[in-house]
Amino acid sequence: MTYQSGYGFPAEVLGDAARMQRLFDNKWFFVGMRADVARPRDYFKFKLFDEEYFLVHGQEGQIKCYVNRCAHQSARLVNAETGRCAARIICPNHQWAFDVNDGSLAHASQMPDDFVKNCPEGELSLTSIVVREVSSMLFACLGDDSDHGEMDRMENLITPYTDPFAKAGHGFKQAYHSREIINANWLLVMINNRECCHCDMNHKGLVKLFDPSSFNGDMTPEYKAMIEQAQSRWDAKGLHWKEMPFAPDENFRIARYPMAEGFKSITFDGELASQKLIGPFENGEPDEGTLSLWLNPNCWVHFTSDHIATNWVLPLGQDRCALYTSWIVHEDAVENTHYDKDHMTEVWNVTNAEDVGLCKSMSEGAKSRHYKPGPFSQNERFCTQFCDWYMENSV
Repeated sequence: MTYQSGYGFPAEVLGDAARMQRLFDNKWFFVGMRADVARPRDYFKFKLFDEEYFLVHGQEGQIKCYVNRCAHQSARLVNAETGRCAARIICPNHQWAFDVNDGSLAHASQMPDDFVKNCPEGELSLTSIVVREVSSMLFACLGDDSDHGEMDRMENLITPYTDPFAKAGHGFKQAYHSREIINANWLLVMINNRECCHCDMNHKGLVKLFDPSSFNGDMTPEYKAMIEQAQSRWDAKGLHWKEMPFAPDENFRIARYPMAEGFKSITFDGELASQKLIGPFENGEPDEGTLSLWLNPNCWVHFTSDHIATNWVLPLGQDRCALYTSWIVHEDAVENTHYDKDHMTEVWNVTNAEDVGLCKSMSEGAKSRHYKPGPFSQNERFCTQFCDWYMENSV
């Protein structure tokens, strides 16, 4: 069966892990925030298919990404999901040591004294993956010839919205991080994320915070009145709010959305998740809204007055993927003084768990010999956009 725009993926596309790999070999994808590795020598490990990588904050402030294998005998260099390395990255197998800043070999245990000096430059360095930072958001590209023009265009369009939260890459820290291996098809997880037609029935808590029209791009009379009132407020505060729904750039959607009246943050009770405000609200009052960003191929990020929540997904195989979620707060926020971890993380922990169940169900159904793609509605047009984008960019 061939792919038809406006419908879901054919079974042969859902089952084509090699096609997924080709996409990530050629496109930039989200791998976290600078706050996930806030201090020098902090690291953050992630996996894509059978390969492991880790971000590390260099001694000179730059963020690097390395393949998680020693250049000596290929042992894993870091084993914990997050942590802090020594002044050098030291392999736990034979204690070979690599420079944090550029991955170069600094010491080779059991080798002659002049071994490192005489080693050809780069021959035994760690394999480095190019990283691009935009408003403290980190993107990686596996390809040897990365197209920075694509990132330049996106950066020019989104930074008026996101730079007020960036603070030159400093001022934030990770309050909490979770990751979950999901027995579901990565493409179906992303399709689930690109619509909220399932929200009324399946996300009873989330729809108390937002009108589902926010996520579907719909404009009911009630939502139109709600957002017009919010836009007047944002204009007065000098906040960018105009929605860019995968146009003029097909790689992202960004907009500012109102929350329910009286809601100051993405919490079920509407109260602030952290008493230390961030970004454009740091020295003012919280806003009853969220700046939301959906990025192809793999993430969605929500900026509020007091924290940033990131969710991103990477495929591990045909029917397995990893969901990474971080909550980012002001660097001076203190747990149990300014924020309670359970209060802050509850909405996305609950909502993501509900979505995981749906994605597992869809993935199981897609394995049926009776499976055929179904049509998307107008309120699922961002699903159509994702499918079209994927088919075009994964050839």
